[in-house]
Amino acid sequence: MAAVLSLLLVVLLSHAPSAFPETTTTTGLQVAITRTDSPSSFTFKERFHRAVERSRRRREVLKLAKSSRHDVEAVFKWGDSEYLIELAVGTPMQPITAILDTGSDLIWTQCMPCIRCLPQPSPYYDPSTSSTYSVLPCSSSSCSGVQHFCTQALCQYYTSYGDNTETNGFLSTETLTFGRKRVPGITFGCGSWNNGTLSNSTGIVGLGRGTLSLPSQLHPRRFSYCLTPDNSTSTGHLFLGSKAKLGRRHLGGRVQTTPMLPSPSAVPFNTYYYLPIKGISLGRTLLPIPKTAFQIKKDGNGGMIIDSGTQFTIVDPAAFHVIVKKILSLVHLPVAESTDESLCFSWTPGLHPLPEMPDMLLPKTYHSVNANK
Repeated sequence: MAAVLSLLLVVLLSHAPSAFPETTTTTGLQVAITRTDSPSSFTFKERFHRAVERSRRRREVLKLAKSSRHDVEAVFKWGDSEYLIELAVGTPMQPITAILDTGSDLIWTQCMPCIRCLPQPSPYYDPSTSSTYSVLPCSSSSCSGVQHFCTQALCQYYTSYGDNTETNGFLSTETLTFGRKRVPGITFGCGSWNNGTLSNSTGIVGLGRGTLSLPSQLHPRRFSYCLTPDNSTSTGHLFLGSKAKLGRRHLGGRVQTTPMLPSPSAVPFNTYYYLPIKGISLGRTLLPIPKTAFQIKKDGNGGMIIDSGTQFTIVDPAAFHVIVKKILSLVHLPVAESTDESLCFSWTPGLHPLPEMPDMLLPKTYHSVNANK
């Protein structure tokens, strides 16, 4: 099994000057990232198959959102994410474990009093014990950034997701703590009515391009996250502000960059981070994939996005079929399964040697995927 390299993503942002304390953006923030499935709980084979199923479900949720024309604040299937971060909410601090999601904006956690709450690994956040908690009025500009209604002039949000799960509560402000850094006045959802599954977390921290995401509220010039190898017990990290700035070389390797494309204006596409993919190569062979397979369409569909909730690269069917055809010409093993979304081979140790596979390259992104993985 070939080694799996770390993935480092750096996103440059254009924002107005920060409204938060100078120390927040000058010294930056650093938060540890852990995997949903830890190596201590599952074997590599189990983690691999669980990640495949999560990626498939995530794709279906994204497809559902793209075909929907009603207001969807976020596109996410609870519990089907790959990465979690730990932080604290309130004064005094109450720990939470949240799903890290580049495909949505809202920051939220389950709250007391629970009308309907889901099982989670830590006590429910109780705003009544926090001296820094405050519910936002309906007149707040933040209230317009989410689907909402007014209850006694207070902003009550309602967010439905692509898999018909929901969270409902008051849009509020609170002090969040990342490591030793306390950041006041963060807008978040205090969810007292929630339906779905959370899979070992308490809520979501949205990293999308919308106004209510964590990067949009902190106004850093950049943020980045580093994801560790799948078979590693070490933690990755989320960096915001100055800590996300990298030199020409990082962790012994050369840092290469690619610009992000502007997002479409339509919901939910406006929150995604699009990459300027121009094609796919296997080794030095540029595959004959039509350019339309990577283009963003006028209605917002199409294109390629960076998504923290999907471990595997998912491509348009037009591109997938060309890739499959090329791989079949290189791998002379019995085909165990071939569908519109997967290609699997039968391999018996000692009976067939593993074929040497060239790297898969995504031109203009400088990102390679080893086909032996």
